[in-house]
Amino acid sequence: MENNKCIINQKTVEFPLDKKNSILDAALKHGIDLHYNCRAGFCGRCKVLLKKGQIDMDHSGGISRIEIKENYILACCSTPLTPIEIEVIS
Repeated sequence: MENNKCIINQKTVEFPLDKKNSILDAALKHGIDLHYNCRAGFCGRCKVLLKKGQIDMDHSGGISRIEIKENYILACCSTPLTPIEIEVIS
């Protein structure tokens, strides 16, 4: 298993790159407080802006097609495929 870096609002953390760890889970594990509620991709509370990198997102409707085109993702149901950089939205 390979480690990738995730930059979250200028803070670098490393976490295993696999299909079992969402960006939200990895951030919480490393002490980074991201907004979330349902953890299943319904509510959209964990929406962040993907600034760099590639992810796989399996959401349940908590994000619009327009938001996806604008590089927004749901951290609870997204796993990184490459090193990533995200911006947390207040």
